[in-house]
Amino acid sequence: MNILNKSTPPIPDPPPPVTIIVPAKDEEQRIGQCLASVLAQDYPKYDVLAVDDRSTDATGRVMDEMAAAEPRLKILHIDTLPTGWTGKNNALFRAAALATGDWLLFIDSDVILEPTALSQTLRAAIGRRYDLLSLILRQETRGIWESALVPIASAAFGTAYMMGLSNSESNNHFFGNGQFMLFNREIYDQIGGHEAVKTQFNEDMTLARIMKHLRLRPRIAWGADLGAVRMYDSLTTIMKGWSRIFFGSSCGSPWRSLIVMFFILIAGYSAFFAAGWGIYRVQHPGGFFNGIPWLALAAVHWLLMTTLIGIVYQWMRTRPIYAAAFFVTGLFVLAILARAVWMCITGKVHWRGTRYSHQIELINPQKPQETR
Repeated sequence: MNILNKSTPPIPDPPPPVTIIVPAKDEEQRIGQCLASVLAQDYPKYDVLAVDDRSTDATGRVMDEMAAAEPRLKILHIDTLPTGWTGKNNALFRAAALATGDWLLFIDSDVILEPTALSQTLRAAIGRRYDLLSLILRQETRGIWESALVPIASAAFGTAYMMGLSNSESNNHFFGNGQFMLFNREIYDQIGGHEAVKTQFNEDMTLARIMKHLRLRPRIAWGADLGAVRMYDSLTTIMKGWSRIFFGSSCGSPWRSLIVMFFILIAGYSAFFAAGWGIYRVQHPGGFFNGIPWLALAAVHWLLMTTLIGIVYQWMRTRPIYAAAFFVTGLFVLAILARAVWMCITGKVHWRGTRYSHQIELINPQKPQETR
């Protein structure tokens, strides 16, 4: 996933035009910073299309005020949501139909980009002939709950989908991050764009799955130096948001969430079970394997596990000391997964002020006769 650290040829001359698309719903606190960072890109040939998706706050007004002073910025206001669509997919589909760029960059409204983000990713995408380049951005966390839970939930999700293996063309693993997705426009249109995933709650993962199935070239890369994102700002939104992510990415199936729950219990909490059993055996000796070996195994397990989780926190640019709190944070991740399973059972989702109960379409793309 260290794609951006590898050498790539320069961007062709003249540089291809890029349209950056930013959807937002009720983001008046963040959208100004987001658009300002987008408009500060050092790439010479791009325009920006921001979408006000049924916002009830001042998001649309902030967008309009910025557009009045910046000719590269255009605003699309959306007032209604068609039946069977999720809000974000409808907003991105409507915007993409108006885009003029040869490349499309979709970023979320809670993302703040560094000035070189577009030029660096586009150079890698063109130089290595990627059809999609998506980034894992730096997590901006504030307070204990965000700092402790967001990285460990991210790690659980990445593990569930074998994120590290998704860049290989020899397997079917896939991964996409809707916070930053740079598409070759021709390929985007070929796969049907966001209309093809209109019922999905995690369009990024589904689009990556479609492309992998069609033997196209989607890639996921570390991009912590190119942008930051603050996903959630409270314990409530963390729990709801990550439950929706696990639910949506599995197309409403509970099995992957159940497998991750089992993995956490066996690979994580078995250390604490072993420690408890060891304490019991110290107090009640007898048998071939007394309490001391159990306690020693539990200690080694906990040390290795905490070290590994600490490395994950470092990757996420968060203090690794939070890894020592896994006994507590792991319980919250289990609660997130349990909530995702319940959402799979009921089929109901409430997100960003909209209640959804439509059926997620299972997409089985047909392989083209000629593959790249």
